[in-house]
Amino acid sequence: MTKYINYSIEEIGRTARMILSLNPSAKIFIFNGEMGSGKTTIIKAIIKELGYKGTVSSPTFSLINEYLNGDKIYHFDFYRIKSRDELLDIGIDEYIGSNDWCFIEWPNLIIDMLPDKHIELNIDIVSSDNRKLKINY
Repeated sequence: MTKYINYSIEEIGRTARMILSLNPSAKIFIFNGEMGSGKTTIIKAIIKELGYKGTVSSPTFSLINEYLNGDKIYHFDFYRIKSRDELLDIGIDEYIGSNDWCFIEWPNLIIDMLPDKHIELNIDIVSSDNRKLKINY
């Protein structure tokens, strides 16, 4: 199924709740959008909706951030990754097969490794504080 949503930064919490409700059994979310489109921002909101109380930051340089709130939550940023072998070296197949929460920015190199039960979010910039989501779930 496909759903379209326009949202502003003020509506991001509500948008995050709605995203989580689309397919409650899906725990893998992939995010596409140009640099600065708000991928990390919406992921931060979703992780907060999952009940994590700490600081959520971009894993641009670390590649993976792990958060614990009773569940394990992984946030990946593969912008700097050049080959699938690099992802296999960090154990991406184990992460996506773990049944833990996985939020993946720049997922192009692993699309064919993902289970059918994942949610794809494509973010387009409408204006400086408005975004349009195309969600496939």
